[in-house]
Amino acid sequence: MTTTPPNDPYPLKPARICFAQTIALVLLGLAPVPLGWARARSILDSARSPELNRADREATAGGYYEGLIGIGDDPQAGGGDIALRLMGKPADWARFHAANVCNPLPDGDFLQFELKPNLNKTLFGHPFTTNSHGMRDREYHVEKSADVFRVALLGSSMDMGWGIGTEETYVNLLEDWLNARAAALGTPRRFEVLNFAVAAYSPLQRFEAYRRKARAFKPDLVIFSATTLDARLGEIHLCDLFRGHSDLGYDFVREAVKRSGLTALELRTDGEDRLISKEIVKKKLRPHYWPLYDATLGELAADCRSEGVALAYLIVPRVGPADSPDARAGTIARLRGIAAHHALPLFDLSATFDGQDPSRFEIASWDDHPNAFGHRRLFDGLSRGLVDDPRIGPLLFPADERMKTTVEN
Repeated sequence: MTTTPPNDPYPLKPARICFAQTIALVLLGLAPVPLGWARARSILDSARSPELNRADREATAGGYYEGLIGIGDDPQAGGGDIALRLMGKPADWARFHAANVCNPLPDGDFLQFELKPNLNKTLFGHPFTTNSHGMRDREYHVEKSADVFRVALLGSSMDMGWGIGTEETYVNLLEDWLNARAAALGTPRRFEVLNFAVAAYSPLQRFEAYRRKARAFKPDLVIFSATTLDARLGEIHLCDLFRGHSDLGYDFVREAVKRSGLTALELRTDGEDRLISKEIVKKKLRPHYWPLYDATLGELAADCRSEGVALAYLIVPRVGPADSPDARAGTIARLRGIAAHHALPLFDLSATFDGQDPSRFEIASWDDHPNAFGHRRLFDGLSRGLVDDPRIGPLLFPADERMKTTVEN
């Protein structure tokens, strides 16, 4: 995942200055690439290391995601490609919107964008497909058969599967494994794990995806997937709502914005719909991101309870130093606190790649989304956690159902 922000408002660290100077010399033809590509990778990693201060890391994450989704009011968002090209990034490695896999929704729409339905294309050398409902998944009927147990996954790019094949996502691996386990136990139950994740969806967009899309499929279990970048994704989403002069959708969102003290003057946009006072807007909103996140999960939990649907909370990591134990500790504590506040079963996979060579699990040296091997590791952790959990395990494989099948046979 690209972690060098295009317009870094913070002072450059020495390693980053050195790297920038080296790039300039290389481009001018005045110096060779120093010590080979491995050394270049090392320099870039030092620039995005967890030793950066917290403000640097948050700005870095925002630059990456604004570049990934290809929207926002920063015309330079997603820059820094020169450094990544030196790392071996091919010219055809497109950002999310540039990849032509999603549709922008009408101005003012709270969800903002969604995956195109019925896609069948090759992206970065892997099949990128969607079903008729615009899900990065297999085909499913909206109506659910009586013998089917449905799981709905709400998430972002880690869960959607960026840079890997559709069948390689941990979501599809989980569905196959649950059905194989059911067959081995001799139960008549079948499982469908529906992937409603979309790259760069904020917590609020995941909640909206449940209300607008997932609930129509009558899931028996909803899994809300979180990442350490969720607060930043929430910031990007809110700023884009302000840019588009969109309705904020929910009273609890309006109340959070009201508490921030933002004024109509501060929310003005220029002729290109860019926030004129963006840094002021972000500064005023920042203390309210985590309370808003907590309220979002509270609304989702209330929906699920009223509909008799189980809800679980999942934490999925990025690969590499950006999600190292020290770098993620504070954010993980907040995410775990939200799960505890709403008494949700928690599956914390944040340590999945600890102590491992990132090159084994990331899709590329310039992008720390998990590759197919990384998704298999995530699947391993999640599948074990689900069946071992005292609340979720019996939902998936009820003891009385297994006993009934044994007696009948």
